[in-house]
Parts: sequence; structure tokens; C-alpha cells
Amino acid sequence: MTTISEGESTVAQHVEVAGAARAGSGIVRRGAAGAARAGRGAAAPVVPPVGPPWFGAVMGTGILSSLLQRAELGALSAIGAPVLLGLGWLLLLGLALGYLVRLRAGRTSLRQSVAAVADATAWGLVAMGVLSIGGATLATLPSLGAPTGLAVTLAAALWVAGTLLGLVTTLAFARRVPREPGAPTFTWGLPVVPPMVSATTGAALAAALTTSGVALAVLVVSAACFVLSLVVGGWIFAAAYRHHRRVPLPLAASVSAWIPLGIVGQSTAAAQGIAPETGRWSSPDVAELLRGLAVGYGAVVLLVGMPLVLWAVRRTVSGLAQGMPFSPGWWALTFPLGTLALGAGALGAGAGSAALVALGVALTLALVGTGTFCALATVRVLVAARR
Repeated sequence: MTTISEGESTVAQHVEVAGAARAGSGIVRRGAAGAARAGRGAAAPVVPPVGPPWFGAVMGTGILSSLLQRAELGALSAIGAPVLLGLGWLLLLGLALGYLVRLRAGRTSLRQSVAAVADATAWGLVAMGVLSIGGATLATLPSLGAPTGLAVTLAAALWVAGTLLGLVTTLAFARRVPREPGAPTFTWGLPVVPPMVSATTGAALAAALTTSGVALAVLVVSAACFVLSLVVGGWIFAAAYRHHRRVPLPLAASVSAWIPLGIVGQSTAAAQGIAPETGRWSSPDVAELLRGLAVGYGAVVLLVGMPLVLWAVRRTVSGLAQGMPFSPGWWALTFPLGTLALGAGALGAGAGSAALVALGVALTLALVGTGTFCALATVRVLVAARR
């Protein structure tokens, strides 16, 4: 069992992945075998202290709560969505407080957390974790009988905090990349995806806001975040794909092949969310044009993303089969998969496609499987680490 400090963290800590619908079964079976081999000493699990690398668990928990609430899957949604929302809040607050305790105790510092690229990228997980819980709160809390105003207020506060942090991580990393001597990797995309999550959750927040001026401001910021993340993320991911055509992914970083697909699902969902909201401030013709462009964009992006999904599945299955060591990055089997479910469902609703809506539900169910797998693997490794 390996326990490491943030300054000694590896790429494996920060990798972020998503799956396809079949990830809920095939990957889980192979992953269980890989986890067992890792536990027998093939490769020591990576167990960093409480801090940014663990926020992938917050992200996956939050988006699954949102998806279950939207999917309306009977008892699974009625029980699962609120339970996961509560668990997500506990993880968010627990990890934040735990990290603050470490800072006060002098066991780490903010400077250390951004000194190396592998450490700095994890702050993107923090921003996305905050945004994910905000989106889940807006989607799920009213169903528990809480006032809608409370849900909107909490969601707005988390959206502002997550968006500000995400803009900092994106702009800071975009400035850092040209001076970074290392080769580009998929993990470099983690700090630049948060604005796309802001775009998706911001569109939902704007729809819930009753004050027209505030709603418009949120929508404009969301649209700007969409463009920023798409441009910077496209630049970084294109460089990473070129690099990994020549240099294979290390075993510990196999799951990082899913990171670019997070922006595929999020941008599809964001486009479907932003376009209809413009109708509150534009003519019907302009709003209809934007909705058509959003549907066209989503269809193209998901189509282009399919070969990348297949390649990522292959890399992940291969890594798990070879005993890829556990790290918090395994939680990446949840959030990007959730973004693909969200994007497919939103595009299906916008295009009137029952098949895409069904695909979104299927991916949500797959996410239940991968989320359960990640939770069990995490508990197993943490319990073993305490012995």
C-alpha cells in the first residue's frame, strides 16, 4: 500500500475517464480482476491524502444524482437521487474541511498543490465537483419538498464559486502550457474542462432564475465559458492525441483516455441548454435558429466522439486487465460517462429523438454500475490502508 504526499503525486492520481453504456458491465468485471491483482501486490494502489485528487468522487456522485432525478426511473430515482445528493454534499464538505485542516496543520500548502503539473491539474476536479453538486442541488432538492428558492440560492452560490475557480484553473493553465517542458497528456485537459461544466449548469440555473437581468448575465457568462473551454480544451486535447499516437499511454494513466470525452458530453448538453434560453431575450426566429444550430452541433460532436469512446474503452479495459493500480482517478469512470448520458439525453429531447433519449437512460444505468464499482474499490483500498 502506498501513501503519498501531493508533491509526490503521479499522473495516476489525476486521470479522468468516462465509459460507454457497456462500461457498466464489462469494465466492472475486468476492473474487479485488476483491483484484485493490484491488491495482491502487482502494483501498489495510490492513496493520496485528503485533497483535490479525491474530488472526482464528488463529481461522479453529483452528476449521478442529477441524472437519476431527470430520468425518472421509479424507485431508483426516487431513492437514489436524494441519497446521492446528500452523500455528495457530505463528500464536498468533508474533503474541503479535511484539506483545510491539512493546510492549517502545515502538512501541505497551496503553493505545493500547484508546483507540479500533475498536482495543479487536480484543481480542475475541485471546480467541477463544486459545480456538479450545485447542479444536483438544483435538480433534486425541490423533489424533497424544500423551497425552490432555497435550491436556486444554493445552486447559484456553488455555480459562482465553481465558475470562478474554473476560470482561474483554465486561464492559469493556458498560460503555463507554452512554458511547460513536458509532453502534452490528456490530464492537461482537467483544468480547462470546468468552464464547460459551468456552461451546462449555468444554462439550467438561468432557466430557474426569475429575475431577467440576473438570468441574462448567467446565460452570457455560460456562453462565454462554453467558447473558452471549447477553444482551449480543443487545443490541448489535439496536442495530447498527436503525442499519444507516437507514445503509448502508461499503464497507470490508461484511464486518462476518457478525459477528452468529458468535454464532448458537456458541450453537447451545454449547447442544448443555452440555445432554448435565448428565446427569453430574442425573437422567435433567432431562438429557433440557435436551437437548430445546437442540435446540429451536438449531433456532429457525439458522432465524432464515438471512435474516441471505442479507443478509450480499449485502453481502459486493457489497463484494468493488466492490474492498473487503484488511484482516485478511477472515479473518472463516473463523471465523463455522466456527461455523455446528459448530452445524449439533452440532444434527444432537443431533436425529438426517442433513440437518443433511451441512450441517455442506458448510459445513466451504466453509470450506476461504474459508480458502485468505484465506491467499493475506494472503500476496499482505504480500509486496507488503515491496517
